[in-house]
Amino acid sequence: MDGMLADIWSGVAPVAGEPVFSPRLREEDGSVYEGVWDVSAGGARFILKRAKPHEAEVYRGFFAPPRRYAPKLFGSAVRADGEYLLLEYIEGENLQRCTRRKLDAAIGSLAQMQNDFWQDASRAEIGLSFAESFAQRKKRRDFLGSALLEKHYDEYLALYERLPRTLCHDDLLPFNLIVSGGRAVFIDWEDGGMLPYPASLARLVAHGRSRGAFFRMTPAQRGYALARYYDACAACHAVTRGAFNEAIAGFLFAELCEWVFVGNRSGKADCPYYAPYFRAALRMARRLEEGVPEFI
Repeated sequence: MDGMLADIWSGVAPVAGEPVFSPRLREEDGSVYEGVWDVSAGGARFILKRAKPHEAEVYRGFFAPPRRYAPKLFGSAVRADGEYLLLEYIEGENLQRCTRRKLDAAIGSLAQMQNDFWQDASRAEIGLSFAESFAQRKKRRDFLGSALLEKHYDEYLALYERLPRTLCHDDLLPFNLIVSGGRAVFIDWEDGGMLPYPASLARLVAHGRSRGAFFRMTPAQRGYALARYYDACAACHAVTRGAFNEAIAGFLFAELCEWVFVGNRSGKADCPYYAPYFRAALRMARRLEEGVPEFI
């Protein structure tokens, strides 16, 4: 493997020097990130990654020239087992433990990115397409196991079809960004594409809890994030507060349904995440029964 990595490096290296490759470890649990290596050479650090579906396409279609909210792509090489990307190494912290400083950077980068590509129809088929993403979500409806959840999930699917689209990272969990200095950089772009605008924001803020959770985010921090995003992005495109509240409510509800879908589809309702998410999804559905919650 090292011989192949060295061969790839020789074709894309942006600096001179003998490279040293180290397996990349996930920050969230310390496990080895398969197909990703830290590279040290010439006094600099890089990431070498075997691209997942859509990922190389996203870098070339959205981030050339480079953007401050995504790692710079130095080069790529195709081998029998796929395409390899040499990417900028970003030193910093993720948002797994939320602070106002990191949250400001994350929402600032997200708003800038989505302003850059708002309703950009020319990029509709780059990366994860709307049709592919919608089909994935539609399948989840059959595994919710509750008439109330199904009713509001149908409303969410209707929202998904009609909302404005922009570049979204469709798996923007708090460990898929790195705050470095005053900017946040979004990583792991296999699920990037032109999708309904709340997708990334809802994914980022839906799963945090004040304590005892994998992602830490207080209700006050979540409210701040939603309000700041509205002012920095949605309001700039004539989205009213009422329309934004309706959209983010639907997308937050759908995020809460994820573990319900996973548990029911796999027959693992005894999973420790299932019951808390099922209860949370039902609470949100009951709130929606009373009308659209006012988040901002």
